[in-house]
Amino acid sequence: MTFDIEKMNKLPAGERFFDVNEIWYFMNRWVVRLLYPTSVTPNQITFLSLVFGLGSAGFYVSGIPDALLWGAIFLYGKVFLDNVDGNLARVRGTTSRFGRFLDSLADFLVTVLVYIAVTAQLVRTTAMPEYWVLGLLGLVACFLQSTFFVFYLVNYTSRVGSYKKNRVDESVTEEDKRKVEEGRGNPWDLRLQILFVWVYGWQDKAMEKLDALFRSLARVPDTDAAWYSDRKFLSWISPLCLCTNNVMLVIFSLLDQLELFFILLVSFMNLYGLGLLFWKVLRGRPHA
Repeated sequence: MTFDIEKMNKLPAGERFFDVNEIWYFMNRWVVRLLYPTSVTPNQITFLSLVFGLGSAGFYVSGIPDALLWGAIFLYGKVFLDNVDGNLARVRGTTSRFGRFLDSLADFLVTVLVYIAVTAQLVRTTAMPEYWVLGLLGLVACFLQSTFFVFYLVNYTSRVGSYKKNRVDESVTEEDKRKVEEGRGNPWDLRLQILFVWVYGWQDKAMEKLDALFRSLARVPDTDAAWYSDRKFLSWISPLCLCTNNVMLVIFSLLDQLELFFILLVSFMNLYGLGLLFWKVLRGRPHA
């Protein structure tokens, strides 16, 4: 089967938008091209990404002289591999619900451990235990911001007809259970879906309520497809994705400015996202 790099894209050519996250891993197309004819699977790449993420957390918390440097290197390795797996699956036509949930759950585990490790490093080097509060706020902000971007991305891609292994609402349905009971579904898909809802469900519900609030401010009904088809808005909120968050942490680690990273994440990035929502309201309101 001939390698078709076009299949790497989540969206058809006419429906794409500028996604800042693609800057951080633009070279993965060459890695995908090399892996395409091999027996390496996307799920194996996901597992390797998890190993890099765990290694990053280990270095951050280790206290060795170059902890921030090695933590940053391994975290970027995690970011890069985390995008290779999905691109490889799309090129091969082997995307799956199992891989979709495995990838997200690996992200959750790595993010929690890395933030704990980074906060521990900050507390150790400053002797200021109050930074544990800042670290917790940063972790919550990271999850909410990335879910914010994914919420609007999946709403958009579901309307375009791509990115089909993701749902806007990943709640476990009776149909999901029935497929497994009747042998039409993979039991592990359902198990990972249940775990996914347990760790991410609160974030998804929070985004649904936030979106409903701002749609009401804009006087936009649920049926208005334009609200979720705003590619300019998607471009502007793309820096809130987990990928860019991790790259920011890499950069601030190399600069030895972990405190500044947390402060910017909790303050500026939250205000940035809310500001874009208000801008979206003003643009989306029907003209008198």
